[in-house]
Amino acid sequence: PAPAPAAEATATPQSLQPGKPAGATRNCRQLPEDRLAWRVLGIESSCDDTGAAVLRGDGTILGEALASQAGIHEQWGGVVPRLAQEGHRKAIDETVEEALR
Repeated sequence: PAPAPAAEATATPQSLQPGKPAGATRNCRQLPEDRLAWRVLGIESSCDDTGAAVLRGDGTILGEALASQAGIHEQWGGVVPRLAQEGHRKAIDETVEEALR
């Protein structure tokens, strides 16, 4: 016999709060059945880059932005954590706004 098809993941939100029973829902609305209606905002911060992207549920990139700190860290010969943290703070709002345009 043919193997059973894999069960598709459901979009039921799970509780992330301590003290709430497993399976308890948060105050979130259900994701649409049609994945093309989904919008996902991804935010990434590496040592010297701050990035953001907006994707549709099928993986199509709708917007993206990247702010690099390479010039700041280059003068020190490597990443300086305090400067990286400050750079991410300064760049995140504008980076996300650009990805959302």
